[in-house]
Amino acid sequence: IMKDMHMNGYNSETSVDSTPSDYESGSIKASSSQSSLISLSDRILPPLVGFGTFNSFTDHEKVAAAVKEAIRCGYRHFDLARLYENEREVGTAIRECIAEGLVCREDLFICSKLWCDDHAPEDVEPALTGTLERLGLSYIDNYMMHWPSQWKKGTGARVSDEFGGGFNYEAIHVCDIEALAKTWKAMESLVRKGLTRSLGVSNFDHILLGQLLDRCKIKPITNEIEMHPYLAQNDLLQYCQSHDIHVVAYSPLGKPGYKNPGDLNLLEDPVIVSIAEALNRTPGQVALRWNIQRGVSVIPKSLTPSRIQSNIDILDWCLTVDEMALLDGLDRHHRYVQVPWFDFTLYDSRRERITEPIAHPELPNQPLMKPGSTDDRGVYMNSFGRDGRRLESDIFMKRGVMRELDQYCRELLPAESLDSKNYLVTDEIVYRVLDVENNFIKAMEKAGVSCKSVVIPAETSDESGEASVEPYKTTTVLNNCVETILKEGITKHSCIISVGGGVVNNLCGVLASMLYRGIGLVHFTTTTMGMLDAALDFKQAVNHSRGKNLLGCYYPASKVVIDPECVASLSTRHIQNGIAEAIKHAFCQSPEMVDRIVEPVRKRGMDCFRDGEYVEMICKDCIEIKAPTLDHYHNSDFNEMCPQYGHALGHAVESLSWSTNSPLLHGEAVAIGMCVSAEIALMRGLCDSACVEKHYDAILTLGLPAYIPTSLTVESVMNKIVYDKHYVKSPSMGLCSSIGVMAVNETEDGPSFAFQITNEELERAMEINIARGTSGVVQKDCKSAVEPPVTSAAVSASF
Repeated sequence: IMKDMHMNGYNSETSVDSTPSDYESGSIKASSSQSSLISLSDRILPPLVGFGTFNSFTDHEKVAAAVKEAIRCGYRHFDLARLYENEREVGTAIRECIAEGLVCREDLFICSKLWCDDHAPEDVEPALTGTLERLGLSYIDNYMMHWPSQWKKGTGARVSDEFGGGFNYEAIHVCDIEALAKTWKAMESLVRKGLTRSLGVSNFDHILLGQLLDRCKIKPITNEIEMHPYLAQNDLLQYCQSHDIHVVAYSPLGKPGYKNPGDLNLLEDPVIVSIAEALNRTPGQVALRWNIQRGVSVIPKSLTPSRIQSNIDILDWCLTVDEMALLDGLDRHHRYVQVPWFDFTLYDSRRERITEPIAHPELPNQPLMKPGSTDDRGVYMNSFGRDGRRLESDIFMKRGVMRELDQYCRELLPAESLDSKNYLVTDEIVYRVLDVENNFIKAMEKAGVSCKSVVIPAETSDESGEASVEPYKTTTVLNNCVETILKEGITKHSCIISVGGGVVNNLCGVLASMLYRGIGLVHFTTTTMGMLDAALDFKQAVNHSRGKNLLGCYYPASKVVIDPECVASLSTRHIQNGIAEAIKHAFCQSPEMVDRIVEPVRKRGMDCFRDGEYVEMICKDCIEIKAPTLDHYHNSDFNEMCPQYGHALGHAVESLSWSTNSPLLHGEAVAIGMCVSAEIALMRGLCDSACVEKHYDAILTLGLPAYIPTSLTVESVMNKIVYDKHYVKSPSMGLCSSIGVMAVNETEDGPSFAFQITNEELERAMEINIARGTSGVVQKDCKSAVEPPVTSAAVSASF
């Protein structure tokens, strides 16, 4: 199986996280394709075992002879570079093997690399055509950016043979993403011209990769990095695999031929030696097998025929789980490759910012949380997506980003929109409170981005006493926006930039999906409801006279931008409204998250809600725990029942409350729905009373309502709940078995997280909830939580 995967690539059914037992049991299927390269997400992948051609700038003919021997032994993946100074000799060897019938060109995966003094866009194509001329080939299979650093043209001449080479270079930049993006754009044209089948990078960390992915049109399929048991780079490997970037390991044997003074000898490590002896293999084979068993290609180099054969004889056996664990334990973050033009301490200092995902207790193929990363600017980044017709949005969170937009806007907008006419849509309250004209429009003009504002109406105070844009989430307002924008003029590269809460974000999503059958969309979400729930999804909708959210679509924003400082402009009640959605996820998925949200408020009171650090913490928690439910939406009904926890009853209570003197906001009604859901779980014996009490305690501590208002009757709620989308003869709900854990319902069709609740159960649970609220337990009046009163100067950045 592994030999087929090496020769034919591996298909999308093959998991890069597969264990040795998967290989032992034969559960991993090899590609049935007879070609040497296969497609994964419409991209090619290199074979698992490749052949390196760097030889310290010497003995080029010996390297060529070694390449011919490698082809005879079954190698099909060859790693070259202009730097190695042997492309001409290697190309001759490859062509001779083709002419002799030893291999067909289409069975080979040949890669080379762009050197540092060829990064200027005008130098990129000549660099590759020079490589092709030296190789005597019409195309290569993968062209990589060798280092994320640019040198002045003509200063890249080698002056010594020390490892990596000594150069009298003049650096223009190191890791400047905007400059790298320009180089990459020039590299993308090479694919379109048929000079290379794919692109890759080398020596990139997760932050540079993320920044490049935000700017590129053709994604890299490879990242070539140093990797061996002493430098496992688990976090970077995980990041690459989660973004469909195949890792290729250079120096997989730890540079046995030319170590630096004081370097450790990987192949003499007692653990590796003992495993090799037990398996009757060489230490080198064990080190190589460790990498390919993690889904990583290796490119060892040797001039010795017996070692060339030995290095590829690693495909028909495997290491056990225990042996892999022993090898995993050797990681020392030790780099053998050190070059004068790049300081790896930059990467090492931010390596710890990637964290391992936490396994889900009930869903084996889905993580409980999806950790994000924070770069050296303090920018928090994450993403969420969905399979099928791929939907994906990237998250960009930083306190103060809306005050410093001129520094970030070119990074936040789609690359193709930077030279187009764009439109910022907001409501009249946010326009005034956030000074959109100066903080957004002029800031983007300063950064060279064209943008016009479109302002929709808003109410400073509705029946609930809060600011609202909901009355204007209509087809009329949508059509007015369409007319304004079409009259001003757009192109297919234009972008709609939404600045506001859930209503503005939703309306803009529909707007962007309609114009030219889909243009760019970026959300700047300004409310806790948007930051913690509404903007973290693909659902876009406007209201119709016959009902709420009846017209809409699934349309992803390329970026969801969050500035926790915006919360300072909200009323306390609006902040609490959004936090209800965060505590919902905590109740279903994480008891620790419940404590992180509730305990600071218990100690410090409502002042926490205006603490940017506290709000940022809740946002990160909510993003990281919600993202897996979106990424894996189709895997389980958990991903439907968890986000809908408390909503079936909450929607009915919310709707009915607007016919009373005390209308409830959405999050407030959901808070009540969660408490009633806990009562149902207790009645069914799914949870204990402590779980129920924790629900009420958390909700009330956060200043949210916990009890059905006395102005509503059980009968009225029962009559209204029949219109919930999960109501089929009776309500369908998710329930908690304990704080942080959703109950599993064992059905004839298998495990489910949905429970059909009888009308009698629901009525009884509501009666218990109402009795709690009228038995001497005082519930805060929602309106009293508004601090200060809503005015035009201190109004919330509205829904």
